[in-house]
Amino acid sequence: MKEFSKKILEEIKKIIPKDQRVEINSIVKNNGITEEEVSIIERDKNVSPTIYLREFYQSYREGVELELLAAEIVRRNNEYRLEESLDIGFFVDYERAKSRIVFKLINREKNEKLLRNIPYVKYMDLVMVFYYLIHNEEAGNATILIHHSHLKMWNVTKETVYEQACKNTPVLLPAAITGMREIIEQMMGEAVKQEEGFQEDIPMYVMTNPIKMNGAATRAYPNAIRNFANALGKNVYIIPSSIHEVILVPEVGTEGGRLNEMVQEVNETQVDPKEVLADHVYYYDRTADYLKSCVHEQVTYC
Repeated sequence: MKEFSKKILEEIKKIIPKDQRVEINSIVKNNGITEEEVSIIERDKNVSPTIYLREFYQSYREGVELELLAAEIVRRNNEYRLEESLDIGFFVDYERAKSRIVFKLINREKNEKLLRNIPYVKYMDLVMVFYYLIHNEEAGNATILIHHSHLKMWNVTKETVYEQACKNTPVLLPAAITGMREIIEQMMGEAVKQEEGFQEDIPMYVMTNPIKMNGAATRAYPNAIRNFANALGKNVYIIPSSIHEVILVPEVGTEGGRLNEMVQEVNETQVDPKEVLADHVYYYDRTADYLKSCVHEQVTYC
């Protein structure tokens, strides 16, 4: 990757205008995953698209020429670039910023290094961290992860940010629950309805937020799981399919251990490592009004 980064950097330099410069940086993402990212920076602009190099490196290993890869990177940059600089004055003043501070859930063990630099609150065996949600008509939704340095700049405590995030998140990013059958119909169209067996119920539901980003946080909303379980009249397993969503499975003789094995296999083979939330399921007992982790040392419900 280091060798490829040097080569692609030189190729991009050949085709961008003279008043632009290109940078490649290693960024530590969620779960300790390091990504190589390329940015083409324009003069007098304070923001530029960031493009991951991983897929281009894979294409290079498969024989695609550097010139073609560099041209595609420049094309994507031009597609997503903003015409004007982004006003970031809103982020300097806490009173202006606080209305869009929200939280997300991430894995505690996989993010030990990151957690040294950011405020967080423990949530079961996960952690709740905070970010500023940007909505720009041209750029769409973007985020700024809140660090200790931001709290110092704002002269506020972690507790203040936590309280504000708990107030904002369910309002700005309300929970949305959709049946798995409906999702499959949306993805595959009318033809799937003709498939044998599709008329049967699929007892699984996806819970996320309207923008489908960091939507696993919805499981921490007050009453979200409780109301769902009570509406169905069943206890519920919560499958952490990624940081962006959870799958709710009403209990019908389901074994937590078997679901744990499924989650682990899917995380290893299907989920982007940056988006893994947890390797086990959670269980909500509506009678006891209690949510717990289904891990091997806790077998009361599993």
